[in-house]
Amino acid sequence: MKKSLILLISAFIYTVMATAATTDNADSAYNQKCYQDAIKIYEAQAQESGTSSDLYYNLGCAHYKMQNVPQAILYFERALVLDPSNADARANLQFVREKSQIEEYTSDSFLTDLFQSSVSQLSSNTWAIISAIVFVMLLLAIAAYIFMNSILCRKIGFFGAGILLVVFIATMAFAFYQRSVAVNHTDAIVMPQTATLSTAPHAPSEKEVAFKLKGGTKVSIADSVVTAGKPVVVWYKVESAHHEPAWINSVDVKKI
Repeated sequence: MKKSLILLISAFIYTVMATAATTDNADSAYNQKCYQDAIKIYEAQAQESGTSSDLYYNLGCAHYKMQNVPQAILYFERALVLDPSNADARANLQFVREKSQIEEYTSDSFLTDLFQSSVSQLSSNTWAIISAIVFVMLLLAIAAYIFMNSILCRKIGFFGAGILLVVFIATMAFAFYQRSVAVNHTDAIVMPQTATLSTAPHAPSEKEVAFKLKGGTKVSIADSVVTAGKPVVVWYKVESAHHEPAWINSVDVKKI
């Protein structure tokens, strides 16, 4: 038993040290302006040790230094999915978009945009923790209403429980929403320098060209179609800023 525990601890320490050494090598390559080498090391680290918000942020910075704007935006977006409180990733994403004159995708509803921007400030895990804390407070308020003799305490418990119940339901909804966003991957980034979108799910003729989008543009995937024949091609029906829904070849986008 002791030997197994020692082996587990040793393996954990080795993994941590190896990851730290890999990160140091990548950071060193980045600081020496060897950005392509840094990207290779960061990508290898992601395959070996898994992804993280900081790792995606570092990849975004390295790609931006290589002037790979779509890749930079993709990784900053992925960093924010894992950790919406990553202020550096959010600031860099905004900077790259503004400098590259790329419009940010928003819905047609102000309330929808307000909801999404508010909820996305925290991760699903953080919302779940807040929800658990609120639930404990709710139980305490209910207990105060049931067991306290003071009329004032019972009133506070009653009205407090009502308010806390609403907050609990809201925070649980926020947690599930953020979890859904992280798992379903309905948003994507246009990767070519320019992508041509079609009015139908196939390569467009001159009359079927809907519009063109700049690389780095964020789109929301609403539907998908797999074409028959060889080679098999997947087309996504997407929505983008200030444009009607249109179809784009799946090879021209990468899901966040």
